[in-house]
Amino acid sequence: MRSKKKKSMLFAAILVMALILSACSQGESKEEDKASNEEKKGGINIALLDSSNGNAWRAQMEAEMEEAADQYKRDGVIQNYTVYSANDDATQQSSQLSQIVTEGKTDVVIINPVSATSLNPVIDKAIKAGIKVLGVDSVIAHPDVVTIATDQYRWAELQAEFLAEKLDGKGNIIIYNAMAGVPASDTREKAFDDVIAKYPDIKVLKKVYHGWDEGEAKQLTTTMISTYSDIDGILNQDCSPGIMQGFEEAGKDMPKVITSDGSITYLNMWNDYNLKNKDKAFEGIIVANPPGMGVDAIKIAIKLMDGAEFKDDALQDSDGGKAILLDPDPVITNENREEWVEKVKSMDASYTFSTVLSDEQIDELFK
Repeated sequence: MRSKKKKSMLFAAILVMALILSACSQGESKEEDKASNEEKKGGINIALLDSSNGNAWRAQMEAEMEEAADQYKRDGVIQNYTVYSANDDATQQSSQLSQIVTEGKTDVVIINPVSATSLNPVIDKAIKAGIKVLGVDSVIAHPDVVTIATDQYRWAELQAEFLAEKLDGKGNIIIYNAMAGVPASDTREKAFDDVIAKYPDIKVLKKVYHGWDEGEAKQLTTTMISTYSDIDGILNQDCSPGIMQGFEEAGKDMPKVITSDGSITYLNMWNDYNLKNKDKAFEGIIVANPPGMGVDAIKIAIKLMDGAEFKDDALQDSDGGKAILLDPDPVITNENREEWVEKVKSMDASYTFSTVLSDEQIDELFK
């Protein structure tokens, strides 16, 4: 009896062990299948929330980001890349971010904000949901968001200092800002004001806002010419082709100084005018604000998803937020104008001067 009982107990023990091993094997198999499925899915999910794509600069930024994202998809680094445009509507942009948080399918959101602060309540929800949030172009004033942007204050400061120098500290000017309430435009406007305040003999005839729209810049110029007979300088955030067209169509000579962001269209117009009107040539400056910063943001997002951490000195306090501030590059004046005309002669005229940080430069931002 004891012998049979022992055999029965031994058989039961073997059976239990077999069932345990089988369950473990099935569990491991399920985990392996899950890992395999995740590997097949591959990559991270990134969304771009652009304030607007209604001008050439934003369109170029989106195009460069799309091209980079496509390559990262082929490499298996990115799974999905989605683009939203808010048409310069802060409420719409907030709704778009809320939708992304609710859907729960996005790992990183890159935002070119309509407003520096209006998204903050929804950004809080996104971060709580485990979504990494980055800004691009305009600084987002949120303590947990890092923005990749040209140093917009320095960008505008360079232009205003150039104008004041070329006017010998005196004259009548028009200031063309972009869009009140948009962080980049507001920062540039402050820099313009800060510099010009140092020159009491420079009179600001009028401040206007063209909304980064060439047609609006041209129409405003027509109005300014009919209102003011003596305009010595234009301090301008962008859309200089429209401004030049306004003067040309009115049959007026260009002001002594025109400052601008950089497109090949404007560079060529400036160059052609000065070559044809050597006795009336104007002083110009292009300070580039590269759309390639959008690609920089994608590269940084990938590093962060890999667990990388910023170096302590990589980030700067800017406009109420944290930012990686890029030096404006290139800067073009009459001294190197013709050299740049030659450099870009094979490029599309709508192209805006753009640069992208190398992988090595991106790595230098991290510990």
